[in-house]
Amino acid sequence: MKITMLSRVDYAGSGYKIMEAVSRHTDHDIDLFTGPYRNVFNHPIKNIVTGENRDAIQKRINDSDVIHLKGDWPAGDGYLGLQIMHKPTVQTVGGSFFRKKSLAEHNGSGMGKFSTDGYKADIKTSLTLDLCYPEYSDIWTPQPIDSLSVKNTWVMSSPPSLIHMPTNTVKKATKFILNVFNQLPYDLSVIDKVPHQESLTIKKGATIFFDQFRVGFYGNSAIEAMQHGIPAAAWISPEAIDRANGKLDDCPVINAPLTIEAWVEAITKAMDSNLEDLSKRSKVWCDKWHSYETVAKQWDKIYRSL
Repeated sequence: MKITMLSRVDYAGSGYKIMEAVSRHTDHDIDLFTGPYRNVFNHPIKNIVTGENRDAIQKRINDSDVIHLKGDWPAGDGYLGLQIMHKPTVQTVGGSFFRKKSLAEHNGSGMGKFSTDGYKADIKTSLTLDLCYPEYSDIWTPQPIDSLSVKNTWVMSSPPSLIHMPTNTVKKATKFILNVFNQLPYDLSVIDKVPHQESLTIKKGATIFFDQFRVGFYGNSAIEAMQHGIPAAAWISPEAIDRANGKLDDCPVINAPLTIEAWVEAITKAMDSNLEDLSKRSKVWCDKWHSYETVAKQWDKIYRSL
């Protein structure tokens, strides 16, 4: 099949990774085209839509079997100035623009700029389970990472290296996790404003990586850690767990109710546990749900169903 993926802004390169996974592990012809806005972290991008190449991209769309919209912006009469709605479409949301502002489960992290009624794609999916609203879609298409190409490199260090790397201290609820550590006999290293490649190297040295505590699900940063067997901690909302319908039963991500007391207890329990076993389970989880091979297989089924 010929699949054309469009993304207004490919935040954190998730669209690029979907394209790469499908390209490597299926026989589909897939390509990605994005708006003129560079993603925040300088992840790889493929093709930028311009006035000069728009006609050629439209021709590819007309020849395509499926159009895949990656991002929170719904299509209107068109998308990025391109006509798409005459083709089977799939949309994958994953960010704050789609996340509802009014729901307590998101702890005030959503912007809710678009109503779920505005998404007209034939199939709708979400990169995170907290966004699988009943009125939108129950299809979780996990964020991909090429985890099977790397090994578990976790080692127990003394003292333990506990790391938090917020790209946005408000969205990641950095103040909350610092308040938790004020009650603990451990030091938390808060590292920000480093290039993406450097951040990956730093994460590999963590004993536990602390991701985000406001959104209601773990993010791409936790996945980048878990691919190397680094245990991750993040707040996963009860609603996201309910929407998982059992898929999160074996999830090794350290989770607790969003209170100081609960997280002090959760981190203490984790530090007193067999962290080597938690490392192994973190790597297995990442490979099972987020590897390129797994994600490509899921997208292959979705594309063929269209």
